[in-house]
Amino acid sequence: MYNWLKQNPKNVCVITCSDGRALSGVLVCAMFCFCHLFANPVPAMQLLSAKRSGSGLWPSHRRYIGYVCSLVSEKPTIPHSKPLVIKSVTMSPVPCFNKQRSGCRPFCDVLIGETKIFSTAQEYERMREHRIQEGKVVFPVGVSAQGDVVISVYHMRSHALQAKVTNTQIFQIQFHTGFIAPGTTVLKFLKTELDACDSPEKYPQLFNVLLDIEVESTEKQKDLTPPWEQLPTKDLRKCYKNGSI
Repeated sequence: MYNWLKQNPKNVCVITCSDGRALSGVLVCAMFCFCHLFANPVPAMQLLSAKRSGSGLWPSHRRYIGYVCSLVSEKPTIPHSKPLVIKSVTMSPVPCFNKQRSGCRPFCDVLIGETKIFSTAQEYERMREHRIQEGKVVFPVGVSAQGDVVISVYHMRSHALQAKVTNTQIFQIQFHTGFIAPGTTVLKFLKTELDACDSPEKYPQLFNVLLDIEVESTEKQKDLTPPWEQLPTKDLRKCYKNGSI
């Protein structure tokens, strides 16, 4: 995209995606930052919202746009290749997703990209219901991950009349392990930093998620050359004219 726009002021890029919102919005904002139009995600997302209402971007999208800003800054942050051990996931206080609004029956999935590598889900009868009075829910995880990590927590609900079980997402977190500084042991996410929190009344005040982690000391060999190792960061410039990128 950058090379195409740089070749000729009359060149145009048309960006679309399956829903016409989130993914294309992330790409547009990332392009703003890649071309040094903005140095952080906030003004890029504000410009997108001004030009296209209802951008549909989640906190994790903002996080990834921030990664692009870090990669092309004057002192770029180059992601490391050290795996990350996720020891546990803790959410507190306990959210209210059951019919009685007294707690939830949660399980936790961990994915690398689109591949699920861990889950605490079991048959409904074996799933424990957690009450508000408990104060928190701790998921022991103990898996090593590298790259794009997705952590999703769901509430499992039984529909006796229909004889089926459904899952309602409580929250989701997405991040890249290469941007987690070595020596970090805890990652804390406030409610405003979590994805898919679409029902505010179900979350107690000060709801947050803690990840107990460890960044391994040894770099893992890369199967493919990461795209950031080929970025021409020194030659990047703004490629817009008359207010249009």
